[in-house]
Amino acid sequence: MRFRKLTLKLLGWAWTAWAVVATTQAASAKNGLVSIDTFKYPTSRAAQAAWQPMSGSAEVTLTNLAGLPALRMPCAFRGATNERASWDRTLSLDLRDSQEIQFKFFCADPAPVDYFSIYFQSGQGWYAATFSPSTTQRWETITIRKDEARTEGRPAGWGKIRAVRVSAWRALDRDTEFVLADWVAIPDRSEIVVVRSDSAVKLPPAEIRAMNQQSQAMVEHFKALGLKAVEASDLDLSAPRLKGKRLVVLPNNPVLSEPAIDALVAYLKQGGKLLAFYTLPVKLAANTGIEIRGHIRPNQPDQFATIRFATRGPAAIPQEITQHSWNIVEARPVKGRSKTLAYWYSQDGQNTQYPAVLASTNCVFMTHILLPEDLARKRTMLLSLAARLVPAFWPQTTKAMIQQMGQFGSFRSFETASEEIVRLADQRAEPVAALKQARAMRELAIKKQSQRHWMEAAAAARDARHFLIEAWARVQTSEAKEQRAFWCHSAFGPSGLGWDESARLLAENGFTAVLPNLLWGGVAFYESHVLPMAPEVKTRGDQLVQCLAACRKYGLQCHVWKVCWNLGSATPRSFAERMKQEGRMQVKYDGTANDSWLCPSHPLNQQLEIDAMIEVATQYDVDGVHFDYIRYPDRDGCFCAGCRERFEKVAGTRVGHWPADVRNEKTLATQWLDFRRDNITRVVAGVSEAIRTKKPQVKVSAAVFRNWPADRDSVGQDWKLWCDRGYLDFVCPMDYTASALEFGNSVAQQQRWAGRVACYPGIGLSVWPTPADVPRLIEQILVCRNLGTRGFTVFDYRALEAREVLPWCGMGITRREP
Repeated sequence: MRFRKLTLKLLGWAWTAWAVVATTQAASAKNGLVSIDTFKYPTSRAAQAAWQPMSGSAEVTLTNLAGLPALRMPCAFRGATNERASWDRTLSLDLRDSQEIQFKFFCADPAPVDYFSIYFQSGQGWYAATFSPSTTQRWETITIRKDEARTEGRPAGWGKIRAVRVSAWRALDRDTEFVLADWVAIPDRSEIVVVRSDSAVKLPPAEIRAMNQQSQAMVEHFKALGLKAVEASDLDLSAPRLKGKRLVVLPNNPVLSEPAIDALVAYLKQGGKLLAFYTLPVKLAANTGIEIRGHIRPNQPDQFATIRFATRGPAAIPQEITQHSWNIVEARPVKGRSKTLAYWYSQDGQNTQYPAVLASTNCVFMTHILLPEDLARKRTMLLSLAARLVPAFWPQTTKAMIQQMGQFGSFRSFETASEEIVRLADQRAEPVAALKQARAMRELAIKKQSQRHWMEAAAAARDARHFLIEAWARVQTSEAKEQRAFWCHSAFGPSGLGWDESARLLAENGFTAVLPNLLWGGVAFYESHVLPMAPEVKTRGDQLVQCLAACRKYGLQCHVWKVCWNLGSATPRSFAERMKQEGRMQVKYDGTANDSWLCPSHPLNQQLEIDAMIEVATQYDVDGVHFDYIRYPDRDGCFCAGCRERFEKVAGTRVGHWPADVRNEKTLATQWLDFRRDNITRVVAGVSEAIRTKKPQVKVSAAVFRNWPADRDSVGQDWKLWCDRGYLDFVCPMDYTASALEFGNSVAQQQRWAGRVACYPGIGLSVWPTPADVPRLIEQILVCRNLGTRGFTVFDYRALEAREVLPWCGMGITRREP
């Protein structure tokens, strides 16, 4: 699309936009915003000198849209081989005291872009975040909180930013462009600091991701409670940084830098308050009056299943909260300085005598991380514990909760949500009754707020929101002949439920299929003759037999999910060592070993993957087998000696400089990408062809990355080819975005790639900032229906989804018809 068309599209709101710009610029000077780029370059050449394109990207140019100085960033994707259009700008920024990043963004045609991302280079790493536009009609302000940024490499903190990068990742072979303007960092005006351990660079990547997710979730919890919280890197913590903060939160910080610990100790000595989960360094514990001992693992399943508070616990706190923790840290109160507020109870209601929550005058400590299950009660507990330390939080959160009662999905107010519910309800009794309750609770919340009864007002506001969402769920309608599936990552079903209860809940709420993760690259959770069996098979039984029995009992389809190539954490050490000794594990581009992934080019590994899936399909009465991780981990795999030998044989030539030549020499690079794709496709074809012959009623499916043109090169996943050749019966692109616009654009394109093969898009419910966001789930299910997919697949089936998502779906959107 020519840029002139974008300009014409904007003319209708030019004067309004200019007024916004003037106001923003005035606010910048007045409120101390940190300017990252105003884009007021004298010429396009000056802008090009500042913004350097990465290889294969076009030069930027200046423009002025609706009176706003802006940077035009062309995405020359047509005929291109680069996976993204990207630009870097070198600068020096101190963003320690900033809370979030904002910029104006416009893209009239985002469909050729899989997603957009921004990066902040710091030290030997980056802070990175993705975003997606919600409109193609006008400027919109993109806001990215610092807690939403993931870390790559070894960043040195937000105080040492030395470059920024903007990227658009290619989805289609079509050109487009986008425009940026008015890029600023918003100053931190929060009262709560949530600490993220950026110094924990030596921990396994999975642990780092989990820590970052817990930090982000904590900020999201406080946001939902109407309390302003900001995430801060432990590398940026200092006494001045914490001055004036009412509360510091440690969501899960197994590693903290010494300067950070010293800053926190000084903060406590100055009267600061600390809310900590799972870990508490010795220096901090000594200043809180809480004794930290060792870790405790359960000696029976579900030993730590609920948290129960004493009768006279913190004000307004729920008496019992569900949380299935896999281990805890033992902590004890110090006489005269702290006390136990709550204990861990087992699934059968026995008090374990292990404290779950302890409190002193300056600290509240929970002996495990805050898990997302029982979310409404968890947030009430979080508020009560925070307000125990800072009582002024009660009136603040009450006001915010009343304002937020009607803000869910696309609704921005209680009134607009109510109007739409009334329109769709068409006098149906159930949604009308729920709406009536919501209105009554809203009136009560406002009344209690006026009487300064903060806790009662907050509780009424929470209930008003609950009933309003219930009304919205009840006005939805179900659709016949639709595959509604859940992936279940646990081989044992959602924690605390078991397969019978798990299957019953799915069926009763209108779901038709479950995809249980029962085998990995190096372990099976059933009686396998191909893969090593997990030790739990002896103690807890064959999980495939149990899952199938439950599915047959309740009329569910069972498509067994296999993680390919990745051994999995439950793989016996002896098997992993044997694979390593036999040269069957991956080697990265830099020569370091990847001892978690099998090499896809090794013939024995390919046969192992094929045999494992055929065993499931032929030895058990399953409805299907489901590929996952049917790809390389990234561009860095695999470059082992076996890969070199096998590639040279296929290419018919010797590679002089291994592995550099297969990336830098054009002919070899093309052959190398084909070689990687062929290794993965060979397994898909082998499984499909064998099952079509031996047990043709069994379906073959795959969970795949969402951007086929880029992913076939980056990870060797050529899933369009698998659909074209009929290897698959259905495909599930993992469209794990919370944006309905981005989700819809992706699904529409994926349907074209899938062709005649059914496309049941993957909805990333469990990885969204709010993992039980039912209104957003409903929104994406409706997108699937509008596009005619005839099905969808939701990630992930855990206790949270079983107890707090399924019932809402069963009220309307997936209602099981009698």
